[in-house]
Amino acid sequence: MNTQRAMGASKALNRTITEIMGYLGDGKKRPRKGLRPFLQKKIGDLGERWFKKGFNRGHRESHKEFKVNGRVPRKLQYTCNRTLYPGQYREIELESVIKTDKKN
Repeated sequence: MNTQRAMGASKALNRTITEIMGYLGDGKKRPRKGLRPFLQKKIGDLGERWFKKGFNRGHRESHKEFKVNGRVPRKLQYTCNRTLYPGQYREIELESVIKTDKKN
């Protein structure tokens, strides 16, 4: 790869890293070399953050239903608006169904 292309690729990776780190509230320094593995780690951090948010949302929705009906529902539904990536807003319809054994 020639020097100009490498500098362009480095700038693009740095811009993406900056956006993700800003979204995560991560003010740590980034490496001067090895940007791609660093970016992959930050994408993993972003995925982990959303996984934790989803787990927490499910817990809260289950608890809310339990308080109302005294049981955890087999089906949970929730619609939310989320920023999935800086500047990327989506309305997401979530549904989870617990399948039970029909013998019981």
